[in-house]
Amino acid sequence: MRRYEIVYKSVNCPGCPKPITALVVEPDRIDKNTGAMLFTHGWGCNRFYDVDKIEYSCDRFNLVCVSVEYRDCGYEFNPATGAGYCRPYDTSFYQVFDVLNGLRTVLAIHRDLNRKRLFHYARSQGGHIALIGSMFAPKTFAFMYLSSPITHLDKNILTWPGREFTPTELSVRNMLEHADRIQCPLFIDHGTGDTDVPHDIHTEELVRRLKALGRKPAVKYYPGGRHDLTPATTMYDAFKTMAAKPMKTMTNRMTDDFTAGSKVEITCADKTLCIDWSEPTDSPGLFEWK
Repeated sequence: MRRYEIVYKSVNCPGCPKPITALVVEPDRIDKNTGAMLFTHGWGCNRFYDVDKIEYSCDRFNLVCVSVEYRDCGYEFNPATGAGYCRPYDTSFYQVFDVLNGLRTVLAIHRDLNRKRLFHYARSQGGHIALIGSMFAPKTFAFMYLSSPITHLDKNILTWPGREFTPTELSVRNMLEHADRIQCPLFIDHGTGDTDVPHDIHTEELVRRLKALGRKPAVKYYPGGRHDLTPATTMYDAFKTMAAKPMKTMTNRMTDDFTAGSKVEITCADKTLCIDWSEPTDSPGLFEWK
């Protein structure tokens, strides 16, 4: 395996693109079947959080693995420890573009990757970012694996960012409201003892809404498991149990949004978010509110 880091520019305000760092781990030999997998850490963590799962996936399933350190936390917040987060906190909007732009950057570096094999593993806030990413780029991923995911900003989580949210800002972050926009298959695990992101108001409610839409997410609950699934199991063991088969067999039949240069429109309260994937990663025209 080869391991290196990339720094790229992500959308921000005009004239001031945001530098974002990502860890890349890739096979020694890349061939026509090599795919790519995003790994997205949780709130206050950093790009090295999922290295065990990254190395497992790269080595066994022929994947270029990308772990993006999105803005406002990790080493950006604390260069010494790589832990903690800024306040006020973005809370899964610009951060979604940071993560998706990391994948876009790697796909531009490796233009011959198998784009039918684009996957996403994410936990906690990373799960929130992944779910919103499935709405922002709905034709891109063959599957997503979410561990203890945030699905919306509940009353407890609303106390964390140190800021207020407008109805439009809450809407774009609410994947219970936008569950109908999730097109890719989902694999989800969650501990029933999680007090940070309670499984009943996040995973269970998302699953209920998806089933009402005729979707069939694969879900595994770990009795007594906390936010990191311990003591019931570990995130690494849970990942190996659930992710191995889809990483080996699942592909996406659609043309991904980045190749297609898709234009995506999402109604959120009284505004519409318009995304244009033909725009560069740092372009102010990548999205606008109307």
